[in-house]
Amino acid sequence: MTKRSIYIAGPFNTGTNLVNKIISKCNCIDLIKNQPLTLNETQPFHKHTVNMQEIEKYLENPNNLLIIMYKNPYNWLYSIKKAPYDIKYTKMFLPVTLYGKTFPNMLELYNFYYINYMSILKRHSNCIFLDYGKIIDKNTSYDYFNNKLSKIYLSINSKDNFHTTLNAPAKNHGSSVNNVNEAYAQYLNIQNMVKQFVQKLPNFRKSIKPILINYHQI
Repeated sequence: MTKRSIYIAGPFNTGTNLVNKIISKCNCIDLIKNQPLTLNETQPFHKHTVNMQEIEKYLENPNNLLIIMYKNPYNWLYSIKKAPYDIKYTKMFLPVTLYGKTFPNMLELYNFYYINYMSILKRHSNCIFLDYGKIIDKNTSYDYFNNKLSKIYLSINSKDNFHTTLNAPAKNHGSSVNNVNEAYAQYLNIQNMVKQFVQKLPNFRKSIKPILINYHQI
């Protein structure tokens, strides 16, 4: 019987490394086959890809599971300012380029990702999303994580390992925070600050799409 495996994708700075560590270290169980789940180590596509057809092709196989990472637009803008990786830009509200595609501003790049992700999530039952902001809230994160995983018949069985993983840096590159408490405090402080910044730029503010924020509150 073919073993199910999982892959984690999302825009830069949305928590893909953190969730990768949680899945690999916290005894993730495939509830259908009652066996440990493995991460897909073949990298079927670049986890930050803008080629959505690659994601669609991967999900055609029901044994291929996918977690898409979500971060609200305000915190995402701040994290990109800190570490843009392959995103080329001069100002957030001016054109940006990623992997040969150009977008009117940084929020329109964000919208491109999540409009496409939302469409994929609605059409594929072997795909879920996780909200980075809810994962780093230690008071509810374990239950939130398992509730979302249950939709693709997975479970994290080691709560201790889960919290141990949250209390360590998610990655060894970039400007990573030291633990989840630091990440969550920073997350809450930054959100209002960036909202105020966006409000001062009316044309930039128009690129905020409430439908994307509302969809990912579930």
